[in-house]
Order: sequence, then structure tokens, then C-alpha cells
Amino acid sequence: MSKTYIHDKDLKYPDKDYAHMVISEKAHDYTYDENFMYRLKGFKYKFLRLMFKIAMVVLVQPVCRIRYCLKIKGKRNFREYGKLAKKKGMITICNHTTQWDTIFISAARYFHFAEFPSWQEGIESKSGMLYRVAGGIAMPIHSMRGTFYGYKAMKDVLNEGKWLHIFPEAACWHFYPAIRPFQKGAFKLAYETDMPVLPMAVTYRKPRGIYKLFKKHPNAMLSIGKPLQINKCLSKNEAIDDLAARCHLAVANLAGIESEEENRKIIESLPTYHVE
Repeated sequence: MSKTYIHDKDLKYPDKDYAHMVISEKAHDYTYDENFMYRLKGFKYKFLRLMFKIAMVVLVQPVCRIRYCLKIKGKRNFREYGKLAKKKGMITICNHTTQWDTIFISAARYFHFAEFPSWQEGIESKSGMLYRVAGGIAMPIHSMRGTFYGYKAMKDVLNEGKWLHIFPEAACWHFYPAIRPFQKGAFKLAYETDMPVLPMAVTYRKPRGIYKLFKKHPNAMLSIGKPLQINKCLSKNEAIDDLAARCHLAVANLAGIESEEENRKIIESLPTYHVE
């Protein structure tokens, strides 16, 4: 029997991989071509992002630690990643369980902030500009041209020696206790830029002691694993699939799930709702 903590056993999840639980109201209608700014650049946006970083460190991260009693383990693996990569830049991945996940991850490296692909509906929502100032890279899913340029923008982050974080599950499912199937973009980037991938996992635990009196949210843990490299002895497609599979198991292990079979059993035990 799995020991994985399930925060709400009645919470239902989509019956299709990559479907979104959070539905955003559309406020913008962009044209995703070569002229669209997939990453915000220029002095104005640099200044706004600086203000955002300051607010994160001074206000948001402390609130996050109180709200979720956040614990972080495995920070030493950031140094191991740097030694293994032998160059600047970093690819990290994690399961996606709340809209606070990005804050959990940023709290692991004070004054370091990742850029990350942001789904099209989020970019086009009322909160879209906030996501982009936070480091969101527009990743259109309904435009092949936009997808091409969004992917190129992610590669630019790495070529500039910066931190790129990807949620390969693609969508946020609240407090989901298992690890969902991964999309392959992160691992294709790892192959094409010859960079390792640093796996992470967000897990939850039941509030105890005095916290049980006033907390409705579970306590959170961010676990950081060891970096994994591409197997260069394989063909491109085989190497990408192999890295994706190893990263999926690594994230599951960090989440306290010992095998893919155990992960599948947890998934099958959870209630779902139908998505068209």
C-alpha cells in the first residue's frame, strides 16, 4: 500500500493528460509570429522584473513558507549540476501541483529566478502580464509558428547561460499525489544544448501540532535530486525518450513513489471527471 499523502481524497482530476484544471478568462488576443515578444525584453521590463524579484524575496517567499511550512532538501545538487554541466545555464523540471510551485522553486535559490514556458491561455488571461514579468515565456499551443518561436525562446535562455525551469506535466493539477506523463520538450532541449536535467518534486504532508488548528492547506516539501545526463550512445529520439523516462522515475522517487507501477496504481485510485 502506498504511503503517498493525499490531501483531498474527494478531489477529482481531468481524465485526459495535459488538460488544465485552472480555466482562465481570455483578456488578450495575440498574433504569434516572428514579431511577437515571446520573452519580455528592454529596460522597462527589466525594471519591472527587478521590482518583482524584490517583492518575491521580501514578501511572497516568506508568505509562502508560512502558508505551506515549506521545507527544501537537496540544495547541494545545484552545485553538482554546475560541475556536471561545466557551463552556465540550467534546466530544471518538477511536477506541477499548485500555482505556488514556481515560488517553491525560486525559494531554493535566493535572488535566482528561472524563466519558464507559460501556457497560451495563461499568457492571454488577465494575469498574463504578471506571468511574463515573473519570467514566463509565451508557449502557444494552437499555433505551430508560435510553438516554434516559443521553443526557440526557451533555447535562447539556455544559450544565454540562464536558468530555465519546465513543468513537463504541462498543466497544474491541485495537490496531485502521483507523477503524470511528461511531454518531451525539456528533454529535447537537453539533447540539443548538451545540458543535464535537474529533477525536483513537490510533495505534501499533513499539518501537525498547532498548525492543525488554523491551516486548511497541507505543508509542502521541495526535494531536489541529482542531475541526469543524456545518453550520447543512443540516437536522438532514443536518447530523448530515455532521458524522459529516467527523469520521470527520478521525480517519482523524490515524491516517495518507488516505481512506475506504484505511480500507476496511485493514478488509477484517484477520482476523475470527463474533459472534452
